[in-house]
Amino acid sequence: MMMTSEDRLLGNIKKYAARNYQNEAHSIWHRLPIARRSAVFILLFLGSAGELRVVLTKRSSKLRNFPGHVSFPGGKADDGLESEWQVSRREMEEEIGLDSNNETLLKNHGISIEHINALPCFLSRTFSAVRPCVGFMRFSNENEVLSSLKLKLNPGESSSIFSCPLRDFLYPATKEPAREALERVSHRIKWGGIPWSLRSYTFPYLNENEASWLNAIQDTSATESETSESETEDSSVSEKVSKKNKLSSWGRLGSRRDSETSEKIYDVWGLTANILHELACIVYLPENQKLNTEIGEEELIYSIWKFGNQMRQKDRSPEEVKLINSNASSDFGFGDILPRSEFLRLKQVYK
Repeated sequence: MMMTSEDRLLGNIKKYAARNYQNEAHSIWHRLPIARRSAVFILLFLGSAGELRVVLTKRSSKLRNFPGHVSFPGGKADDGLESEWQVSRREMEEEIGLDSNNETLLKNHGISIEHINALPCFLSRTFSAVRPCVGFMRFSNENEVLSSLKLKLNPGESSSIFSCPLRDFLYPATKEPAREALERVSHRIKWGGIPWSLRSYTFPYLNENEASWLNAIQDTSATESETSESETEDSSVSEKVSKKNKLSSWGRLGSRRDSETSEKIYDVWGLTANILHELACIVYLPENQKLNTEIGEEELIYSIWKFGNQMRQKDRSPEEVKLINSNASSDFGFGDILPRSEFLRLKQVYK
């Protein structure tokens, strides 16, 4: 059987060997308290032009954490027995109504979701370890899916759902033209003295390339404010670059209006943007460009836990709160909770 380009791309994800902290066999996710374990499901599917697309949601503006941000379906573990896959599938069902039981999906809708691979943990601004689980959805007949699936957004969790071509998130690793992204911005900054990436990818709200089964899902964001500015995941670090690069709009509600064209757009930024960029690198970059790439923040999370005595309790420590609220001019950083040798090692790891 001839291998398709889709099979090759998914094969790159399958053969990716996650580099966990200290080269351990298991992720740091399993050593942390339950309250600090989060998982998201990166749902990929094939678009009409044969491109890999990723499903994203806009969080309800009523949520306490990251209201209005564009994100993946996902959330926190309920107990210590839940795996990353179980957490992400449960949350995806709760948020967008996609059944967590594969047998049910196949029997009732002709849908199969393959669990491909899990990436290393990423550190959220609120000091949770976020484990991305990557899956691929196949349809036996997309028209039948449209008539039978009837997905419905949970109004308390998500207000809209859409998809983007994964390859657009490869920027800035390559400068090739975007397929659908209107603007792509990437900056290297520092959070608490550790090198960090701040990225934003904007997409049209009305997209002629959108999958029909996603267009059929009712968007409830019209009942929410699209102009109020929410608390942001990276608002403090964006201060450093906002004046020079006009990034003051970052962190607003995930669907907003472009300041110049007034066109309604989705803004994929922060942690979600970083995860998608690194997944795109795994999928599309040649092997020789992947060798020295550090995916996720397993080493940083391990050091915070092991040497900094942080991320050990449900509640955020005073030191964590300082780092959450830190900005470019703050005099408190990761170097204040870690041994100097470890802090310098991490700066090299993430340089």
